[in-house]
Amino acid sequence: MRTFLRENPTIAFGLGLPLLLVVLFLLISRIPSLLVAPPQYDLLFATEYYNYQNGVQISVINRSVQVIDQGNRLNPQKPRIWRYNAKTGAVQEIAFILPPRPVPSRQNNSSDGNKPTTTDEMPAPRVITLPDLEGVTVDSSSIAPDGYQFSIGSDTSRNVFGGLFYSSRYRNEAVLSKNGRRIRLPDMTGRYYRGNTHFIGWIIPS
Repeated sequence: MRTFLRENPTIAFGLGLPLLLVVLFLLISRIPSLLVAPPQYDLLFATEYYNYQNGVQISVINRSVQVIDQGNRLNPQKPRIWRYNAKTGAVQEIAFILPPRPVPSRQNNSSDGNKPTTTDEMPAPRVITLPDLEGVTVDSSSIAPDGYQFSIGSDTSRNVFGGLFYSSRYRNEAVLSKNGRRIRLPDMTGRYYRGNTHFIGWIIPS
């Protein structure tokens, strides 16, 4: 085999160049991981969140996470909230109990009693408590104080190697990124992260 390659340098070059490019790409992709410091702040995000006008809404108010049930859910929609631990890389679900949908009350407003009319009273919004986040301060800025950003999908399409080494599923990953370093979050839903994933904020010291 060696003799054949020595006698045919063009074939040897054609076989060796792709391998050399792969090794070079792997080395370059590792550089940000060595030079960029790891994230310092925990992350809060939600999955299965559709932000319906009359459904369940998640907001950061006065640097505190609030889950508000608007009280008129047409579908049994319940988002799931997750906390990513920057030190361990683990993801923990922040559990909460969604109250049952209230039944709108109906009142007879007819004065003559012949044609009773009914009106539906919209239930008032209800704030759902989150015991695991009690006293936790959250910064809802898109960029963390240490410079990391949360996004869905990889940017592999921006380089010539992206289409060769990544399948389409990786474009639905949840990642933290900073200056070329990318940290993939564990897949907690089993269906990968898509458009119904919602960034909440970064947990910062009180």
